[in-house]
Amino acid sequence: MRLGLIINPIAGMGGSVGLKGTDGPGTALLASSMGAIPLSSDRAQRALDSAELESATFLSAPEGMGGWLLESLGIEHQTIPMDINGSGEDTKEAARILSGAVDLLLFSGGDGTAKDVMDGSSGQVPVLGIPAGVKMHSGVFAASPEAAGRVLDAFLRGEGSMETTEVIDIDEDAFREGVLQTRLHGYLQSPALPELMPGSKGPSQGDDGDQRQEIGQSVVNSMEGGVLYLIGPGSTAKACMEVLGLEHSILGVDAVMDGDLIATDLSAKEIEELANQSRKTMIVLGVIGGQGFILGRGNQQFTPLILRQVGKEGITVLCTPSKLSKLKVLRVDSGDPSLDEEFRGRIRVLVGYRRERIVEVV
Repeated sequence: MRLGLIINPIAGMGGSVGLKGTDGPGTALLASSMGAIPLSSDRAQRALDSAELESATFLSAPEGMGGWLLESLGIEHQTIPMDINGSGEDTKEAARILSGAVDLLLFSGGDGTAKDVMDGSSGQVPVLGIPAGVKMHSGVFAASPEAAGRVLDAFLRGEGSMETTEVIDIDEDAFREGVLQTRLHGYLQSPALPELMPGSKGPSQGDDGDQRQEIGQSVVNSMEGGVLYLIGPGSTAKACMEVLGLEHSILGVDAVMDGDLIATDLSAKEIEELANQSRKTMIVLGVIGGQGFILGRGNQQFTPLILRQVGKEGITVLCTPSKLSKLKVLRVDSGDPSLDEEFRGRIRVLVGYRRERIVEVV
């Protein structure tokens, strides 16, 4: 079976530093100057390490776009001839060349990378996305790098089928200003394994404002004095800020203590500094509609370091009943497989004023 590999070397770098992505000129350089480190190659390695590849042959983009990783892992491969100029055009060109030569195109990146793969391949080959960006709203991504490896195994064994999945991206400039503008760019074929491929992000519910308000009031009424509360992205989590009457960044992480605003739109470094100065820290998280993620999609400012410091017992998960009714399970992809394992199991989800449901995290 012939597999293609493309790695977007800068994907995901904007997450921990609060830049909401790395699309756009100079953004990756800015992220690097703020302390961000490349993640996509490591996440691609986790996927490949989780798969049995004896029956596979690889054709790869060159250098840091795939060839170097396969070489370091001792995986026999061929690289395609192309020049690399450090832009999304590289991904499009690699996808164009690979699409006619492989049975499945494996790529590591986020929604912007998925769009570039779609544009380059013109949908001529099935794809499998290794989640390595800040936002993975498109349906082409596996739930985690390890899940991508399991999907790859199933494909190599000839199991399962293909389905049409959405390629969705957002306007990152507007996103960084706190405005979420999504756009459906097109469709690609991806493996149909629902337990491993969570699908695309569901639309926001415009009619559950009262539910969010109840949840926010419940959180605020339970807040303890002298405790640092880190309020994550999303409309449900931000209902807490609205109840308090505080300024907030709808897509960032904000900090509250004793009913006062401490800071807005925090980076991972700033979160860790605040937590180290506080006697106790709590995290409030929303849920990604349609996909069920509570960690690892748009909130990478919560690093494994801070998550371990706070602990599972220090995290409150919020979800409106209407959104939760469309989800069978919740998911985590913190960037640390051992930490993900600690979060798996049953958790309490606040769904109304002092009303909870028990939901499975997988």
